[in-house]
Amino acid sequence: MSRFLTTNRNIELLEPYEGKLSRTVLRGERGSNAPALPDIQKQGDFFVESPIVLFAAIIYFLKIYQDGKYCTFPHAIEFLCRRYEDIFPILTSYPELENYLSPFIDAWEGGAAEQLAGQIASAKIPLSRMISPQLYWIMTGDDFTLDINNPKEPKILCVGNNPDRQNIYGAALGLYNSRIVKLINKKGMLKSGVIIDELPTIYFKGLDNLIATARSNKVAVCLGFQDFSQLKRDYGDKEAAVVMNTVGNIFSGQVVGETAKNLSERFGKILQERRSVTFTHQDTNRTFNTQLDALIPASKISTLTQGMFVGAVSDNFGERIQQKIFHAEIVVDADKVAEEEKNYEPIPLITDFKDETEDKSKMRAEIQRNYSQVKQDVKDIVVNEIERIKNDPILCHLLKKRNY
Repeated sequence: MSRFLTTNRNIELLEPYEGKLSRTVLRGERGSNAPALPDIQKQGDFFVESPIVLFAAIIYFLKIYQDGKYCTFPHAIEFLCRRYEDIFPILTSYPELENYLSPFIDAWEGGAAEQLAGQIASAKIPLSRMISPQLYWIMTGDDFTLDINNPKEPKILCVGNNPDRQNIYGAALGLYNSRIVKLINKKGMLKSGVIIDELPTIYFKGLDNLIATARSNKVAVCLGFQDFSQLKRDYGDKEAAVVMNTVGNIFSGQVVGETAKNLSERFGKILQERRSVTFTHQDTNRTFNTQLDALIPASKISTLTQGMFVGAVSDNFGERIQQKIFHAEIVVDADKVAEEEKNYEPIPLITDFKDETEDKSKMRAEIQRNYSQVKQDVKDIVVNEIERIKNDPILCHLLKKRNY
């Protein structure tokens, strides 16, 4: 049996309302495209909004078709890649989707084939990069739900990106992350943490809102990156500024340039005493004055040695911290770390191919079988739906554009 025939998690993965998840993917395969992309919420560009609406309609259709049995991201991509003569009659046969598809149907019936092809291509091109047997195998699974801080089923979820295929996997990880953020940032859940290393390598939709609201829901957010300039490059100036100004705790090692200046300004200034001595032929003059200077100058931040950190922390009611800003060395006890590592439990094995062949042919065969199954599922959906419409006297007029 295929891994995606159980559907509890699949319905949660793809939420069609308002096209939010499709918007996440269509905005770019990774964060570095963010500055070049239009501001969707403000501009409402035709060839940006059109593919979002179309893909949202497809996700909605898969959710209501057979109670969401095939509502997975790979199935949605495969359905989108079908001929639009197949897609539009099927989608418009459902009253819930008529308003989604009305602009496309008007273009189709009005003979604007070039415009329609452009609208559909705007959705296909960015999503076609994600057509991969390996990615399909991962995204059609039903091993666990994404509400990782569920009191009944708590989990530790670890995901990683591949630098060689960052453009492909970045969008898939962004899709999972945006869904996880919505599920964990709720009342009544367990305390949890979201730890992201090398943040600029992945686009994390809703990150600024998570930082601002997660504390009240006992969700700690820890972000790691090399330099603020990376965040600006990959997330854009506006979103990067919100992230940088919203966080309450900062730990920083050696950084230079604009980042060092920003940190120095964030740490503020302090009233410092200055002394000057002037020697002349007649006497010696000593001058004492006070002046506001940077508490931790940018020049000092840019020359920190390994193990030295600067930073600022925030406190709570009843847990006041007098010294919130620090410049100190963080000492790592190597012996205690080694002792702790001895008590680590092995990671449980979820899936094991147990491939005895040298070229791992069994693993490749399983992944390829799943890939072929997804394609066959979509073909069967199209055939069954076309047959249903053809035999329905009320809906059969939807097939007039093509000789079935």
